[in-house]
Amino acid sequence: MNRYVYRLFAAHFFLSLSFYIWRGVLNNFLVEDLGATGFDRGLMESVREVPGLLSVLLMAVFGAMAEPLLGFLCMMLLAGGTFMFSLSQDVTSTLLPLFVASMGIHLWIPVRQSLLLSLTHRRSTGAVLGDASAVAGIAALAGSALVYLSVGRVGYRGVFWESVGAALLGALVMLGLMGVPTVKRRERFVVRRRYSLFYLLTMLDGSRRQIFITFALFALVKVHGATAKEIAVLIAVSQAINIFAQPLIGRSTDRFGERTMLLVGTAVPIFVFTGYAFVHSKPVLFALYCLDSACLGTNIARTTYLGKIAPREHVLPSLSLGLTANHIMAVPLPLVGGYLWGRFGYSVTFLAGAFVSAVALVAATFVPTKGELEAKEA
Repeated sequence: MNRYVYRLFAAHFFLSLSFYIWRGVLNNFLVEDLGATGFDRGLMESVREVPGLLSVLLMAVFGAMAEPLLGFLCMMLLAGGTFMFSLSQDVTSTLLPLFVASMGIHLWIPVRQSLLLSLTHRRSTGAVLGDASAVAGIAALAGSALVYLSVGRVGYRGVFWESVGAALLGALVMLGLMGVPTVKRRERFVVRRRYSLFYLLTMLDGSRRQIFITFALFALVKVHGATAKEIAVLIAVSQAINIFAQPLIGRSTDRFGERTMLLVGTAVPIFVFTGYAFVHSKPVLFALYCLDSACLGTNIARTTYLGKIAPREHVLPSLSLGLTANHIMAVPLPLVGGYLWGRFGYSVTFLAGAFVSAVALVAATFVPTKGELEAKEA
């Protein structure tokens, strides 16, 4: 790997550190300080995911900017939004800060992936993407440790300020990436029929992932009484596992192909969601959370799949459109999940997630095998 990849890893570390510090106390802050309900949590998550839905439009607006400059903008949006969030006094006042910070996070996803795809050889892309996920895992572990050690001294709002500081450090690192080679002429908006399976898989993954991210930790706090320190330890353990699991998933993608990894990544969540619907043992639920967190790494296979079927100039706009597809259902689903929670109980919310995962499993069977993809590349 060249020096630009390592710098990109450093920037990704600080953005991930900022995000996981914020996430580590979010649900306890909402329940204990703001008195949020299940519907409130769903509403907030829907607002937070709107930038993902608009990502293809945002990329059309900002797409002429060099990718490193876009990355710098992402870090500053995250820092500014998190700072405003720390000043919130009720659920309503969290909505605008969530939107601003989320713009930074969601724009960063295709920018990071596009830069990594451009800086690595296609046959080792899975391994590098896996290493990047491991970097995020290390950042999450560090963030969880920081939350565990500092939340009792500085409170939830003080922890949010720590998150702001991490994002600003990431912005400084991005300034050192301004010399990275990028595509000079890039289409701002790309829609191709041959990428339709990528869009579908991304949309289904976003749907099931959003249900779990929104309600899994919230259920542990609201239903099972998990404390802020327990949540911090849970996130730390899951990310410690990911430090080893994500590189393994990336290398397995290079070795066994995208189809195999996507089948695994869509089958396991069915089991996890069913467990969250019916199991009441916190240790078991903690274990299921770690299992689902590890399986999120299989989305590496979607990125490498696109990298093998799309020319370089189509990658960033296609990733952006895929992110929009990811959020077509991810924006309304938290509201639907919150409604199902309030109307029928939390179990129904998680059973809905199991159903979405089953549909994704069927879609993954249409991904070409490794040999078929290599034949198309040739």
